[in-house]
Amino acid sequence: MSAAGPPDPVVLAQEAARRLRLPLPTPRHSPDLRLPDGRPATVVGEHTWFWTAPEDWRPQTERVQAGEVWAEVTAIPVRLSMTPGLGQPVASCAGPGTPYERSFGLHAASPDCDVVYEQASVDQPGAMVTAEWSITWQVTWQGWTGSAPTGGELAPMTSRAQARFAVAEAQALRTH
Repeated sequence: MSAAGPPDPVVLAQEAARRLRLPLPTPRHSPDLRLPDGRPATVVGEHTWFWTAPEDWRPQTERVQAGEVWAEVTAIPVRLSMTPGLGQPVASCAGPGTPYERSFGLHAASPDCDVVYEQASVDQPGAMVTAEWSITWQVTWQGWTGSAPTGGELAPMTSRAQARFAVAEAQALRTH
């Protein structure tokens, strides 16, 4: 009967990846209005900025060790995406997005993450849309075989969160 050899660091890296708890995005958008009935809303035809909280956008690590063999996985956020709903295409950017501030001005496009809704959500359930924010994570690992360093890349990971809001039409009144 032969004794089992040392564990494979790749197996430890896969276990570390399974244990990794990635933060969910914190859905934020602007315009972020309230309709008279209290529902949150954005506006058709306006640049809807989207972003996530800065604390969601930090590398995450997890380490697994068996004897002198170990593997440490690092997940780095690389892309924020928003699936806006209403059949519109996914919008993505290479960062956490820029929170809207009044100093950017009304009707301004986001410097990185925005979507323009082309129709209202009046024909949707509850007259609201369900949008999904997702963070894509690049995952690498490094480890020790017991005699030499090793490492590599694992499949990207994704964390997701949803937000529900109305996409409302607004009318402007111009006076002279």
